[in-house]
Amino acid sequence: MNKKFFPDSTRSLQPIPYGRQSTDEEDVAAGCSVLRSDWLTTGPKVSEFEEAFAEYVEAKYAVAVSSGTAALHCAMYALGISPVDEVIVPTMTFAATANCVVFQGGTPVFADVTRDTLLIDPDKAELKVGDRTKAVIAVDYAGQPCEYRSLQRGTDWHLWRTDG
Repeated sequence: MNKKFFPDSTRSLQPIPYGRQSTDEEDVAAGCSVLRSDWLTTGPKVSEFEEAFAEYVEAKYAVAVSSGTAALHCAMYALGISPVDEVIVPTMTFAATANCVVFQGGTPVFADVTRDTLLIDPDKAELKVGDRTKAVIAVDYAGQPCEYRSLQRGTDWHLWRTDG
């Protein structure tokens, strides 16, 4: 431990976990089954997952991707984000939230977050809506969902794509 920053500390610091998973023996067995198969990253389990997920969210289709970044990029591609478009994003987020807009040639427009939740502030997002605004990306944070109804009212329904 660095005594310059912690001169009186005699105890070791314990890391704070980023997240906790709930994994039971059935999950472990399913993972081992895939690892023992010929299909590590594609194959029948991916298709099963996509179909089950689509059914669960009542969508026609679902596509599994490798990361949240890839999912955001897919969403911007599906929305047709282009160099003439702006997308409102929160200031408190991972780089991928703004980068996915840039990957498509669009311009991310940052809307501030609320002090108490660190989630995108619906009032601030509404102030950022302009003629070039094509979408809003709201990011749930620390287990808290965004104020989606307020965001939808303040930024107009046409910015929200929920069609399956």
